[in-house]
Amino acid sequence: MEQTQSDKRQKRVYHGIIIFLLLLIIVLVWKLVTIKTGVDTIIIEKEKAMAESFELQSELDELLAEHERIKEEYGMLTDQLSEKDSLIMAQAKEIEVLINSQADYRRIKRQLDYLRSITQGYVSQIDSLYAVNQELYAENVEIRKDLQFEQQKSFELSKDKDDLEEQITSAAYLKAYNVNVKTLSVKGSGKETETDRARRTDAIRVCFTLGENALVPSGTKDIYVRIARPDNLILTQGSYSFLYKGERIQFTEKASIKYNKKSQNVCITYTRGDVELMPGSYHINIFADDNMIGEGSFTLR
Repeated sequence: MEQTQSDKRQKRVYHGIIIFLLLLIIVLVWKLVTIKTGVDTIIIEKEKAMAESFELQSELDELLAEHERIKEEYGMLTDQLSEKDSLIMAQAKEIEVLINSQADYRRIKRQLDYLRSITQGYVSQIDSLYAVNQELYAENVEIRKDLQFEQQKSFELSKDKDDLEEQITSAAYLKAYNVNVKTLSVKGSGKETETDRARRTDAIRVCFTLGENALVPSGTKDIYVRIARPDNLILTQGSYSFLYKGERIQFTEKASIKYNKKSQNVCITYTRGDVELMPGSYHINIFADDNMIGEGSFTLR
């Protein structure tokens, strides 16, 4: 009888243990399911957060890339909006910090929308500057064309003036025409006969006509004759020289005449004295008022 009671107590203990274990298993299963559900939820939330972060970062990168493209496209124009550019970059940096810290999605979206509005305003200002710049460029092109036209016109007027002054200057000096040379042999009696032999020539007479010129002032004119031998030595008596174009050059003979703007004939004679004459071609230049007014030549045998 006692054995039977003992068995019953053991059975009750076993039943209690089994029930306890069943309850423990149920609790553990419930805990496991709960934990798994929580982990799944965390994973889902994490994946969602990562997806949102990727989306937000992509949107930010796209905005910045577009901003850089605008800066490259418009070049130096963007230098005038450096303050606005600094604001855009500061805002982008702030958004990037929020993305990395996985801040509230809606907050970051609002920040991105604000940044987008700033960049759109930036582009609008750039377009306005570009339009103004194009207008200024077109105006500058027209101004340069007008300036070039005026410069060309001024150049042509200046050239015409210079040409006219040159014509007036060239017309306002004496000119010697019909230059004729006689080489003379002079006898003791003073009688002159023409000769073409160097050793017989005692004098060289250069005759010419001074042309009529109303532009040349009347008055005394010094006429210089310069005769060069075949070896280019200038025939001269002593150290005869005069200033021509700022340089002192030798002359052969000189005459002072009264000029009254009318045509007149002039003859100047050079007596060779002890100067040796050689066979060959001689060249003559005639000067007056700092100009060479005529030239001629002759030949001696």
